[in-house]
Amino acid sequence: RVEAIDNGEMADSLMATGLVDYHAADGFVYQPKEGHVDWLVCDMIERPERVATLMQKWLLTRLTTSCIFNLKLPMKRRFQIVDELLGDIKKSLEKQQIDFKMQAKHLYHDRDEISVIIRTSRHLI
Repeated sequence: RVEAIDNGEMADSLMATGLVDYHAADGFVYQPKEGHVDWLVCDMIERPERVATLMQKWLLTRLTTSCIFNLKLPMKRRFQIVDELLGDIKKSLEKQQIDFKMQAKHLYHDRDEISVIIRTSRHLI
């Protein structure tokens, strides 16, 4: 089951599959229909601080078990800002004793963002 949250429209071909519940909503205030999702995939065009804070909130409150998200790179201090944001997420998860693995990649095809995956204990192998 997939819930798609976007202020924009979904492709008709996707919606015709019947596999997606679409909600035209603000991703910063949306709450999952059933109170929890296994995977959150987030690709917002937004300041990296806002996205990192949102992902941290979803993980700490257990709205999601794991997530994949992109952090758009700021023009200045790119590495330092991303390092600080990921460090903040790591510290907060450790403080709540949530077992997790985090990986971040700067993918070749998109040099203006970092892709991050965080899997908590339920999805760890």
